[in-house]
Amino acid sequence: MQRVKTLTKFLKAMAEIVADEAERNPAFAEKLDAIMSPLPLAKAKTPKKENHVRHVPDVYIEYQKREKEEFRFWLAGLDLTTLKAIVKVNGFDVTKTSRRWTEPDKFVTLITEQVRARLKRGSAFITSKREGEAGAPASAPSDTAT
Repeated sequence: MQRVKTLTKFLKAMAEIVADEAERNPAFAEKLDAIMSPLPLAKAKTPKKENHVRHVPDVYIEYQKREKEEFRFWLAGLDLTTLKAIVKVNGFDVTKTSRRWTEPDKFVTLITEQVRARLKRGSAFITSKREGEAGAPASAPSDTAT
């Protein structure tokens, strides 16, 4: 391992010397370009594709509109990407254990429990990471659908 570190330091120092000389000496820079032209150019990194959900439903409003089982059924009808977005936007999984989940039922249970618990505690505990939102709706009624 020590040899690798030594070689890396040597190559970095050599590259710096070559770059400095190329800046000062145009003839040297031309020769350097000539020998490096057959080398492929470094590819630009492509941005990582992310699953963006255009509209994340407000689960607090939906929970208050429906009975508990109807709310769970409504959540089960959403696709996995939307369920993950709901968890992320609302901060329902601080430990991020749900990142590995692939079963929608686990997300339905997590969301239902978190919404119910936060509504029971009051509007101060309703948080959201959505842009432009301070956190929660102005008035979050108490948990009536338990």
